[in-house]
Amino acid sequence: MNVRAMHKKGWILALTGFWLMFTPVGLLAAPPAKEGAAVAEEKGAVLGRMGDVVVTVPEFQKLMNYSNKEVKKQLLANPEILKTKIREAVLRKAVLARAKAGKWDEKPEVAYLMQRAREEVLLEQYLQHAAKVSTDFPDESLIRKVYQENKENLQAPPSVNLAQIFLKIEPNADEKSRQEVVKNAEKLYASIKKGDGEFAALAKKNSQHQPSAEKGGDMGWVEVTQLLPEIRKAVEGMKPGEVKGPIASPQGVHIVKLISSRDAQARSLEEVREHLSQLLVNKKFVENKENIFKEMVEKYPISVNDESVLQLK
Repeated sequence: MNVRAMHKKGWILALTGFWLMFTPVGLLAAPPAKEGAAVAEEKGAVLGRMGDVVVTVPEFQKLMNYSNKEVKKQLLANPEILKTKIREAVLRKAVLARAKAGKWDEKPEVAYLMQRAREEVLLEQYLQHAAKVSTDFPDESLIRKVYQENKENLQAPPSVNLAQIFLKIEPNADEKSRQEVVKNAEKLYASIKKGDGEFAALAKKNSQHQPSAEKGGDMGWVEVTQLLPEIRKAVEGMKPGEVKGPIASPQGVHIVKLISSRDAQARSLEEVREHLSQLLVNKKFVENKENIFKEMVEKYPISVNDESVLQLK
């Protein structure tokens, strides 16, 4: 298992729109029988099924096409996550079928909320078009200017080049199994300290984090802020060549070796160019939206009836 903080929610900023389409709902007691008829289906090969409810290839493809491009790219690159999202799409459609079969969409409060949701989508889509930023923005001079003005704030955090031996502990493991993994880690650590075993060779043979095990445990350069809290604490004050362990984390037990470290350092313009460009585009988009509202208010001032306000309860 990676010593990086894999629980980071970094996925998320870019994924929000797509995940909302597949928000898991409480499990049904049993797959619906004929409720699937309440949901229109697109023709095409069946991608997933739950009772009579199916999600087809064209149907799921459309969902991906309307999602963030980076999300779609990452989903297609990870079959297991993709299958999970397909299952969630089928379950969501099955629950939707049950809701429609129960005529929930005809309830006044639900119908009102659905109409509000339509209006919010319409408003957002209109603003996305009306406030769209020109493709030639920002130009090179602006990017360079912002870079120079914020150079000190664009530093890369301190980084470490670590090697590790990782022994996994299953989430449902009992105490005896847990202690056995810890004991194995202690034996490996003792062997390294005595000089009976070379770290890289032991990592290749014993580490259960395959990508690093193949490289003798070498994790490459990792920003300190990305390390698991337990690893980060252990690494503090370590010297190159020093080994520490066993270190327990939610995933298992680690033995780490510090290969090298480097202090915070300024990132080059090329390293942050894309990041700065996107920040400037986002800022410009917000300004464009604000200008749309400002121009409308200036042209058509808004008035509020004070007497009518008093009638609100």
